[in-house]
Amino acid sequence: MKNVSEIATRTALSAAVAVALASTAMTAPVVAQADDGEEGQYLSGDFHNHTTCSDGSTSVRTLTRESLTYLDWFIQVGHSGSGSRDCRISDFLYLNRGSSFNRGLWVNSIGPEAIKGDLVEETMGDGVPVQRMWRWQSLQEFQLDDIIEARELPGNEDKEAFLGLEWVVPGHEHSSNTISTGQYDAIDPNSAAMAQFEYCFGRNADDTSGGGGQGWTCEISDESNEKLKVLFDGRPEEGIADYNSTLVNGININDTGDHVKSVAAVIWAQENFPGDAVSVQAHIERQGAFIEDDDEGFNIEHLRDGHTMAPEVSFGMETQPGHQPAYDRGTYAARRPSSGLYTFGGTGCYGGAEAARPGLDFDGNPLDPAEMAALGVTTSDLRKVTICRPGVRTMWDAMLSEGRRFFFFASSDWHSRGSFGPLDFESTLDFYPGEYQEHFSYVVDRPDRDPAQDIIDSLRSGNSFAVQGQLITDRFKFEACVGGRCATMGETLEVREGSIVQIRLQMVDPSGENNSPYKFDNPSLKQIGLEIPISEPELAQVDLIMGSVGEFIEPTDPEYYNPLAPETTHIAKSWIGSEIGRSRNGSINLSYKFRVEGDTYIRARGSNIPAGTPNERDMDGNPLPDNLSDNIPCDDAACPPHVFGVLDADVESWADIWFYANPIFVEVTADRKGKPIKK
Repeated sequence: MKNVSEIATRTALSAAVAVALASTAMTAPVVAQADDGEEGQYLSGDFHNHTTCSDGSTSVRTLTRESLTYLDWFIQVGHSGSGSRDCRISDFLYLNRGSSFNRGLWVNSIGPEAIKGDLVEETMGDGVPVQRMWRWQSLQEFQLDDIIEARELPGNEDKEAFLGLEWVVPGHEHSSNTISTGQYDAIDPNSAAMAQFEYCFGRNADDTSGGGGQGWTCEISDESNEKLKVLFDGRPEEGIADYNSTLVNGININDTGDHVKSVAAVIWAQENFPGDAVSVQAHIERQGAFIEDDDEGFNIEHLRDGHTMAPEVSFGMETQPGHQPAYDRGTYAARRPSSGLYTFGGTGCYGGAEAARPGLDFDGNPLDPAEMAALGVTTSDLRKVTICRPGVRTMWDAMLSEGRRFFFFASSDWHSRGSFGPLDFESTLDFYPGEYQEHFSYVVDRPDRDPAQDIIDSLRSGNSFAVQGQLITDRFKFEACVGGRCATMGETLEVREGSIVQIRLQMVDPSGENNSPYKFDNPSLKQIGLEIPISEPELAQVDLIMGSVGEFIEPTDPEYYNPLAPETTHIAKSWIGSEIGRSRNGSINLSYKFRVEGDTYIRARGSNIPAGTPNERDMDGNPLPDNLSDNIPCDDAACPPHVFGVLDADVESWADIWFYANPIFVEVTADRKGKPIKK
């Protein structure tokens, strides 16, 4: 069994690119794993959420405390840039947007050069001057202490919490990041590493103070800078490939539309804080396709670039966004236009459906303006539009089909409960971290290591799965086995050609109610004559999705820009209804065998809604666009008034739930006679 984050060594780059990129893209990151006899467990967590440091409604202390009532680990983040709100207190009603509430507590401990502009740059609705602070300073001086205080409360002794950042990415939108270095220091807990990253690479920051005189600079090594130049040689992306040449006094603040700088950022994190850094693109489909100088979308080439250059840092995407209770689920909508226009079963189309190339249909023809307008697209620049359709040849599968260890993540993106208060059960925007979505990762607790590193190692390993609405529990096993040897999610099983591989899935479909406040029958299932309370979901379908692993695509190959996975990607096996079977305690055991003829990956998903359900699933069980849920009546007397008689907002979220498991790789390393195969 190979190291779970190994990057495929058989990559076929052109000679020039291979020379320049070999030591970065083709080396196996060092990741702590559960060795023989070393036990871990699946622990639930969240790494994308917001407090009053940026645009949330709860203080750092409050959100950390509330999240740890649901979760085992928690990474608190907020937008990079600057802010005028004080995150030491909550502001449930956002009163400080138009009054003097929740202001004036910042202390400019470093000096005027550490403040954005001057102290009266901005005013609120009441005309009172507002002091703004650079995010790096609030990260370094104010947030970590409150996180530490919350994680040390009674009952949290076995739970972990630390600080991250929703990075505003040069050239793109957002990414969920953390650098754990120093945050569990026994003598001087600090977040200086996280703060310096934000100072150097936050797109919406133009501070040149060196961290208020701390001497921060933002270079990458000359070796990496040369590799970056080779990566972008002959590419159409705007931006100067020679990143280091753009620095003035150690920093480049002219980064609008500059995808090169976003790649340099993850390289910088990997070089300076190896093993401690994470960068997972957040709600990756929400703002549609990338356009130069637009600073919004991500295309597949951007995922490939980051993963090629910094595989220890850029190893996944948050393709199941937060904001699940919003009227436009995930706040994905045609008017933005989001890639795919909407979510698909609460997951963006990059992980839950099939995407065409930006501005084109699936036959390669330019999109028709009239057809797009009829779908609700309002932009006149159709280069921004990525259409999607139900299916399994996803952008994620395109990455996996190259052998990339690139993983699926989900988070809450907590801000507030929308039109409801934080103590209400209803929501039209967010659920608390862990209330609805949980990301379970396999954590090995090593007493001699930083606890945050254990969490980061577990995320990087790929041994993780995402669950909505408590559909299944943490008692989960997904493995591929041959001859007594097994591999699980994120790992590679080495086999002879022609071997029979057995896939085993074990899980628990819990009895009783989940966290849903609603008790009436699920409106989606009522369409097909099933009367199942929305608060007591049952696993209705489980799918195994498989695909062939081929060659690593070179950056100069036109296929580098193609988000559609190969035709070899398919649903290999589905279990529906009674085929799933379950014991009295809800335990489920599923098995599938196949003969291996070439390198392969296998991933799994499951849902409470079976194939062929109108407005929810196609005949293969693939999720349909979530705007179709408006066609499903919510006509029970207990259906809340804020959904206006149709399946929408938080009721839709609880009605339509999934789990997604990360892939297992099977690699053919010998022929049928046992002779090694050279790759």
